[in-house]
This record gives sequence, C-alpha cells and structure tokens, in this order.
Amino acid sequence: MYRNSFRLTNTEIDEAFATRQFRLVFQPKIDLTTSRMVGVEGFARWQHPEFGVIPPALFLPVLAQQGRNQELTRFVLAEAISLLNGFPQGDDGFTVSVNVAPDELADGSLPVSIRLALTSADLDPSRLVIDLPERGLATAPDRARDTIHALRQIGVGLAIECAPEPHLDFAAGDPPFDVAAFRELKIGGQAIIQFASRLEGTGLGLLNKRIAFARNHGMTTTAVGAETAESLGTLQRLGFAQVQGNAISQPLMPQDLAHFDAETTMAGLVNSTQERPKKKSPATPPPESLAAQPSAPRAKVQVVRGKASVELMTQGNEETATRIYRLSIPKPDNAVPGRPDAEDAEPRSFMSRLQRSLARSLNL
Repeated sequence: MYRNSFRLTNTEIDEAFATRQFRLVFQPKIDLTTSRMVGVEGFARWQHPEFGVIPPALFLPVLAQQGRNQELTRFVLAEAISLLNGFPQGDDGFTVSVNVAPDELADGSLPVSIRLALTSADLDPSRLVIDLPERGLATAPDRARDTIHALRQIGVGLAIECAPEPHLDFAAGDPPFDVAAFRELKIGGQAIIQFASRLEGTGLGLLNKRIAFARNHGMTTTAVGAETAESLGTLQRLGFAQVQGNAISQPLMPQDLAHFDAETTMAGLVNSTQERPKKKSPATPPPESLAAQPSAPRAKVQVVRGKASVELMTQGNEETATRIYRLSIPKPDNAVPGRPDAEDAEPRSFMSRLQRSLARSLNL
C-alpha cells in the first residue's frame, strides 16, 4: 500500500531527523515467574506529516540503501538513554534493549556510536542492552568478534536476536565468537511463537536447541511476539524466562510506560484463560482446525494422488510479508482422494503426523 503511494527521498529523511519525526516506543518485557517488568525494547517509528506512521519494514531498507543506518542508531541510542535517565530502576536490573542492523555489526561503527551516546550519561552502561542480529554474527564472524569485544569493554549488555531462519548451528558447539559476552537469547517472530505454543511437546527441534544453548551458557531466554494470553503458560513450560508481545502490551510512549502495571496486567491475562470455557473438540476434527484461531497460521490440506499436501500460510510481525510453506505426508490408507481427510477412521493419528510434518517444515 505504502510503496505505491510515495517514494521516500534523502530530503525527506533529512527533514525527518531535523524535525524529530522519528520517535521511539517501548514494549515491556516481563519475567514469567514474577510477572514483573524487567525491561523494555525500543522500536523506531516514523511519524510522517503526510503519510502518518510509516512501518519500519518500509523505511529501514531506505535508510540502509542511503547509508544512513548510523544516524538512526544514534537517535535510538539517545532516546533509550534518555528513558533510562528518567526511569531510575537500576537496583532491580531494569534495562532498555535496542536493535542494530547487521551491517553495523560488521563495519565497526557501533562501539563508537554507543561510547559517544554514553559520554554524558550518568548511568550504569549494563542497563543498556544491544540486540545483535544472528545473521550479522554468522555472516561476518571476524568483524563481529571485534565488535563484541569492544562492546564488552564499554560495559553494555549484549543479547543475540535469533532470526526465524537459522544462521547459527546451535547444536554444533560454540559459535565463532565470545558466547560469555551475552546475557540473553531472544527468539522472536509472531508466527513462530504462536506455532510453537500450539505444538508444545511435539519435538520442537530448532527451538529446543536454541533454548538449551542459552541455558548451557547462562543466558536468559526471551520470547518476542507473544500475541495471545493462552501462549504465556506454554512459553514458560517450553523454557522461556521472559516474554514480550502485544498479548501483554503494545509498544508504549515513554509517558505511558511509567503507568504500565505489569503485575496487574499479567494477573488479568492468567484469569482470562482460567475463566474462559474450554471448547469441546469435535469427534473427528478436520485438518483445517489447525487454523481455527484467526491469529494462528492458516493451513489448507488436500489429499491428491496418494499424498496429503499442506499449504501453511504464516503471518509474521505486522510489517513482514506472508510466507508459504509446502510439504507432503503419506495419506492414510482409507483417505478419500480429492478432498480434506475429514472422515479418516483414525483422525487423531493423521493429525499427529500432520503436526510433526509441519513442525519439521518450519524447523521448529
């Protein structure tokens, strides 16, 4: 929609920085055991005077193409440090996390930007956490190693931000950088968190490997993108210690963050799941029941020529495009060709095989 209606120019970017059209909003991060807010993550937004709020998925590639990522990073750091100065919760470890682009991890500019931002700030640098993208750590390991060393000397906290598609092999031993420098492993993507919650206990390979890796190296695990109250208990059972997502709170302006009551919010979410009556499962649930919830991945299943083909459409964050996964699993002997296998004499067995195949397709 946006791409067909305007073209962002360098002049508009200049004006956006000069007139403070960029702003930072903060999403609470909650400890799943205590229900306390332990930190926030900052997200950049562009409030364009003509087009309104432009999503990051549209303006970030433009800034990268124009070589202006460093300018945005300096703005984000300044806003994050300003929040920390006005939100004095250093005694209980309250932190502010910010994201950086993969190319900043490789070009060596990041430590310089952070050091400058902290120069006039009277705060513990460990309260500022830098989320380093998994892709950047994997594609330029030598430069990433130098950047990690420099950031560790500054004293800021570091987190690995995992991508939906794996770039590091967490089962093959330690990555080619100093793992001890990191305090947190963040696993995000709305679709992955939702789907992992629905398939709890069915062999979530990649997800389990990442959580085990974090646990073995003393990192806290954070689930990013929880969209339903029902997912919170499941995420904790899967091994996550912290969570953030719209189920708890959308990103907030700084003035609204001060009034956010995490414990009351979490208690309300827990109560809502306990009070909600459980839906009775049909005697022979069709495969389409995987997509019964509007927020869940949508699946289309057909049995054709001896195989059940599945087309799973998963919606990621609000700015990411829909992805389509296709796979095939053997049909049951008594399946009816040409239509979903709703009359399978062993529907639960069929559904189990279908769920395992979907999980393998998503590398969960």
